[in-house]
Amino acid sequence: MSSKFYFVIFALVSLIFVGLTQSTPSIPLEKRFGGAGAVAYCDFKDKVTGRFTWTNIPGNKCRVTGQFNTGFDSPDVNEYSFFLEDDKGNKVNDLTNEITSQIHINPPGCSPFQCDFPFSLTSVKDVTGLCFVVKHKGTTLSKGIIVGV
Repeated sequence: MSSKFYFVIFALVSLIFVGLTQSTPSIPLEKRFGGAGAVAYCDFKDKVTGRFTWTNIPGNKCRVTGQFNTGFDSPDVNEYSFFLEDDKGNKVNDLTNEITSQIHINPPGCSPFQCDFPFSLTSVKDVTGLCFVVKHKGTTLSKGIIVGV
């Protein structure tokens, strides 16, 4: 009976040791995946409502996903423009072609959007703090600040 008891204790201690050593990575996630996993988002809460999210993914890419829920009165996608601007109002990155080629507007909202950009165009680090602007026929509908998580 005592040999079974010692065997069970040994097996339990071994499992705990293996579990603890295998669950703690020796290399930080940031280095293992080249920045993958970083996330930023932008909420729209005025005339236009919705959320867009930037996520760094493996392969030095940034995946942008999002959807507008309200605020789109015209079904013509070509009447809208989407871009990022800095705090001085300078246009940093125009997303109009990427977004308008994928979404379908069914007023008051639109279909979801997803696109992968190389880090040379955009990454979570680059977009955090910028303003995401939505315009209709040149008139600003909504602006949202991109916030890092």
